[in-house]
Amino acid sequence: MKQLDYTIIVPSRRRAHNMPLLLRLLPTAVICVDEREADDYAAAVPSPRLLLHPPLDGLPPVLNWIIDTVREPILITVDDDFQGVQANTASRRYITDADEILAILENAARNCHDLGLGAFCFSRTPNTTIIRPDERPIVPTQVVASCRGVMNGARTRKYRTDMHGRADLDWTMRTLLEDRCIYADVRFYFDFGPIYSGRGGSVGLITPEVFEASSRALKQHWPGCLSFKAPGFMRRKNVAAMSIRVSRTSKLAQR
Repeated sequence: MKQLDYTIIVPSRRRAHNMPLLLRLLPTAVICVDEREADDYAAAVPSPRLLLHPPLDGLPPVLNWIIDTVREPILITVDDDFQGVQANTASRRYITDADEILAILENAARNCHDLGLGAFCFSRTPNTTIIRPDERPIVPTQVVASCRGVMNGARTRKYRTDMHGRADLDWTMRTLLEDRCIYADVRFYFDFGPIYSGRGGSVGLITPEVFEASSRALKQHWPGCLSFKAPGFMRRKNVAAMSIRVSRTSKLAQR
């Protein structure tokens, strides 16, 4: 079996304090930061593992820069507030072993590659009563965000830079349109803690006004393809709910 050619990139902003934990979880990852923060990160990240990008405004432009700059055919990106992996099946273990986490990523990348798909991701919730991973461990529709892998036709697909806070969902919708489905392994939940909390990352960059404008633009661009009802597992009701209504599963196959 041919070895996969991939790289793991962690785009980070003002979270040098998270790097010791993150590099224990993902010791082979490359940390991508603004060149103006190089000194802050240099104390926590070895020089070979540090990738500097020019000053950019927000995560979507940074992801686009990574897409253009990194050369490996399979690109895995992980948010910089990563804490561990919750297994959604069997014993529901909380995984912090670096080798196990890498095996989970490589398994998803291998399956996505062998199926000829463009993107893979993992569960958006640890609530197994909602997703039922024992019955449907792999699903074809899911927001590709936080921990994601891209390859094939999706490898060069850019993020819209005018949809701060909603760029992941827009990118997913375009991927479902062009690639027809994605590979989402809901047996595992990559834990990033509460959204838009703490310091660093996208905190402070996405105001309520910007987020609402992005939501309106998304509704207009994808009419009838999104649901605005909060799912049962959504804890933060103050964040506007939006989920995918596009089905990629045959009803005959579920009988």
